[in-house]
Amino acid sequence: MMWMVGGALVLLIARFLWMGYFHRVNAMSRQAELMNWVKIGRMSNPDGGQDILLARNERGTRIDWRTGEVWLINPKVADPFEDYLAVERWLTLSELSAAKTAPATENAKEAEDAAATPEPEPVPDPMPAFQQKVDDCLAKADGGQELLDTKQAFEAGSEAYLDASTDLSRAAIESGLSPMMVATFHISAFAALSDAAGADRLGRAAASLRAAAKQIRAGGE
Repeated sequence: MMWMVGGALVLLIARFLWMGYFHRVNAMSRQAELMNWVKIGRMSNPDGGQDILLARNERGTRIDWRTGEVWLINPKVADPFEDYLAVERWLTLSELSAAKTAPATENAKEAEDAAATPEPEPVPDPMPAFQQKVDDCLAKADGGQELLDTKQAFEAGSEAYLDASTDLSRAAIESGLSPMMVATFHISAFAALSDAAGADRLGRAAASLRAAAKQIRAGGE
């Protein structure tokens, strides 16, 4: 008789140990603890009993007290997981997918912003219009057509004169000087050529324009 009672006690103790250690709910709790999930409380199960709530950072899980199934409640997933290893796999894949999507979204936003922002219009070069005004002023002066023809012939025949003429106009634009004053400098350069001849005429005229440009810049400093 005693051995029957002893056997029953052994069975009861074994069942108690199994329930306390080997039961699936407890096994899931230990697995979760190893993966740094922390118990934060319990919640009622619709079929009765209390499920275990666990959290890690902003994530939340629930262990069904009857089946030991793991439910992800933050973010919420419709189907249960077999264990916390499956939960970890799902979270890892979800984070990898989000990381791949984020750069594409950022690139699309940058492209959208670039399309929405109109490109600044290019600033036109003021030199051609200014040079044309200088030519117009020369054409309106006494002996205008001859002066204009001389200027254009000098610019076509001498690279030095063309560079000096362009630099003079640039200096005038920078200093806010009028095209009429630049035309006057050209006329002065022509007037100084009465005692020069040949190629030296172009050199002296170019030097006169360079001196005028230097004078303009010195006056603006």
